[in-house]
Amino acid sequence: MSMSNRNETNLHLMQSSRYAKRLAKWLLLLLVLCVLAMAFLPWQQTSRGTGSVVAYAPQERQQTIDAPTKGIVARIGDGLAEGSQVKQGDFILEIQPFAANMVQQLQGQLQDLKTKEETFKVKSEAYQQNVQGFTEARDFAVSAALQMVEAAEAKLESKQRLTQGYDAKQLQTKLNFQRQNSLAKQGLKPAKEIEKLRKEWDVAKANFESIQQDVISLKKELASKKDSLEEKRRLAQTKIDYARALQQDAIGGAATIRKEIGDVKIKLGEMDRLTIHAPRDGTIYRMPIYELGQTIKEGEAVLTLIPESTQNAVELMINGNDLPLIQKGQEVRLQFEGWPAVQVAGWPSVSVGAFSGQVATIDSTDNGKGQFRILVVPTEDPDLPWPEDTERFLRQGVRANGWVQLRKVRLGFELWRQMNGFPVVIEGKEIKKTKTAKPPKVPK
Repeated sequence: MSMSNRNETNLHLMQSSRYAKRLAKWLLLLLVLCVLAMAFLPWQQTSRGTGSVVAYAPQERQQTIDAPTKGIVARIGDGLAEGSQVKQGDFILEIQPFAANMVQQLQGQLQDLKTKEETFKVKSEAYQQNVQGFTEARDFAVSAALQMVEAAEAKLESKQRLTQGYDAKQLQTKLNFQRQNSLAKQGLKPAKEIEKLRKEWDVAKANFESIQQDVISLKKELASKKDSLEEKRRLAQTKIDYARALQQDAIGGAATIRKEIGDVKIKLGEMDRLTIHAPRDGTIYRMPIYELGQTIKEGEAVLTLIPESTQNAVELMINGNDLPLIQKGQEVRLQFEGWPAVQVAGWPSVSVGAFSGQVATIDSTDNGKGQFRILVVPTEDPDLPWPEDTERFLRQGVRANGWVQLRKVRLGFELWRQMNGFPVVIEGKEIKKTKTAKPPKVPK
């Protein structure tokens, strides 16, 4: 047999049989049909999140009780240890201040400060009375001095009016003397009569000069009265200002004492909180204070309490890409740690071991990593309850997985949307792209 014949025979033996070829074609056709069928299968959109069990009420979540002040542990509740159950109002811890008789010392200090405050009040009232008395005395003295000034002004005006009469009289006697004297030189008047006229002129002139001196004296007296008025007003005002300054000083001292009283009362209030009681029913989670005489600082953790919760919830972190689809009241399928479950994404009806819940709250902002927190609570359907023994199976902190049930779409559309990262669908309509606004026409 030639070489070419042998090659043809080997090639014929390596070829698949007709049955195998036909089976492959049918399998390929079946695969294509399955892919096409899956594209039109109904699909339940879900948004998966992970989280843990928490109390729905913030007051019932884990809380730390801190020491209100620094001191020494004087007494610890009997039988308290980590894991102990406590009731609201149960005694937990008593703290004693470092200084002995601190409360008595603060109370004595408070009484002394109140006495000082009363003293400052009495001083303030006394200085207020002094201000009032000095003000009245000033007004009286100024009024009296003002009357004396007015009297001096009246006397001066009277003298000044008389001055004009005396001036006119001396001028008249002068002119009469000069006229008669000229007649006497002509021999028409006797010398004796001229001498008499001279004397009358001298008297009138002396009277005029005298009244001028009186006017000058009265002016000096008026100036003196005015100076006395200003001096009395200034001295009286000085006394008033001094008394008012003392009053303000007393008021400031009273304000300082009141501040010190407030500080002491705050310290006494802290002393009243030296006994710590359980704020609510719960379980002691951590208790770092365990020895009598142990030093404790202000703000240091005394114990960590896990309160008994009346309603549990699941805290889930959801991807921000799915957040627009999530609304309050939507159904959520939950899987709790310790409860075997099989969750089939897209077909919740075939899920096994999962629990039902509904969205209660959605955070308005993310956690800094693009994830948003939602709280899931049990549904009102009694046929879908959560585990009853919550203290055993749903303790706070138990991890959970959740699938928020969104819209029902075609499987092909969901795969296409997720692969392309396209916008979500809201109320059954795709979010359309905003049309770009046409530029305005330029007027001709």
